[in-house]
Amino acid sequence: MRAEYMMLAAGISVFLLTLYWVRKREIREKYAVAWMAAATIALAAGVFPQAVMYLAPKLHMGYTSFVLLLCLILGYFFAACTSISLSRQYHRNLRLTQELALLENRVRKLEQEARHKQ
Repeated sequence: MRAEYMMLAAGISVFLLTLYWVRKREIREKYAVAWMAAATIALAAGVFPQAVMYLAPKLHMGYTSFVLLLCLILGYFFAACTSISLSRQYHRNLRLTQELALLENRVRKLEQEARHKQ
């Protein structure tokens, strides 16, 4: 199978799979946009292989090397976005855990005071 057909099939697959995940609420919209962008790039490379063949020599790269570079850039982009999101979520969870501990401590003190007043 030629690389163009593989990219076309991959783009369609990623596009449909992302739509399915969004409908099932298994992926957030902000990530879906990034996946749709990746699917669009793969579809564009499959539909317009001449563009890839034109850009590759301009960057002093072979066709397959250029396609691999695109895949690596997209992979890095997703890894970075996921790392940032997980880091933010970690900090939110840490803050919530600390607030919960403070509230539990406060409730215990209030309960002890209430017992002593009785």
